[in-house]
Amino acid sequence: MANFISVHKQQGGQAFRDLMAKPLGNLLTVLALAFSLALPATLFMLAKNVVAVTQEWQAPNQLTVYLNPVSESRAEAFGEELAAWSEVATAEFVSPEQGLTELRQIQGFEEAVSLLDDNPLPAVVVLTPATDDAAAVTALAAKLRATSDVEEVRLDSDWLQRLSAIESLVLTLTWVFSGLLLMAVFLIIGNTLRLQVQSQKEEIQVMKLVGATDSYILRPYLYTGVWLALAGAIVAWLVTMVNSLLMDAAVAKLATLYNSGFRLSALSLEEGLILLMVSGLIGLLAARLAAAKHMREIEPV
Repeated sequence: MANFISVHKQQGGQAFRDLMAKPLGNLLTVLALAFSLALPATLFMLAKNVVAVTQEWQAPNQLTVYLNPVSESRAEAFGEELAAWSEVATAEFVSPEQGLTELRQIQGFEEAVSLLDDNPLPAVVVLTPATDDAAAVTALAAKLRATSDVEEVRLDSDWLQRLSAIESLVLTLTWVFSGLLLMAVFLIIGNTLRLQVQSQKEEIQVMKLVGATDSYILRPYLYTGVWLALAGAIVAWLVTMVNSLLMDAAVAKLATLYNSGFRLSALSLEEGLILLMVSGLIGLLAARLAAAKHMREIEPV
């Protein structure tokens, strides 16, 4: 067992030193791998944040009821009538003045509101249905629209459904592009090892002549594939961190417009380690398939 570990340690170290002996050529390979891994890692980071946003905003269905122009006392009384409905859990009356005050507090709207001569906002009643059942909420909205005092009814969960659709699209794109780019990583490592085996054909023939087994000859190539993949993953991790820093400012500015303190979440340590493990496994498989196939074709003369 000690001899087995010693041989692996020796061959793994030699494979690493061989890579360091040709820094320029191997650096280009590592950068190609890094950028191929950085895109799916960045897409995963974005998908993770989109999921976090949708979970943060998952709230009970709400109905925003816009009233026809009536006196404030009548509008407030109508809000109290709605609160007594069995289908309604809560009803909050928002006067036009209160709505304008809330709008003025939103960043970017204060200057626009100051240009208005009159208050254009209608009286509003914000309802929370007694149930979250979609069919029941839709029926309640239809019942409200049939009321003479109501001008329009908006179901606040509509935008959540759109946000959920965006989340599904981002996740699908992440899986598709990740699969394609991981296949590109597989092909880059496989082609690199194939060329290396061909360039060392004479050495392999000599080793087979002196009795070296295929597994012994193959092992350094496996370590080379793993080292290349791990180096590419480390650089990809750094690139993804830089991407998160560059995008965080834009995300924070956008969140401020919605009165939110949301900040972009970068890859965690656990996610970075998963990136390293997946990349190392891909490098191992690519080296195993490419190098073993061409090595079997090389016979001593």
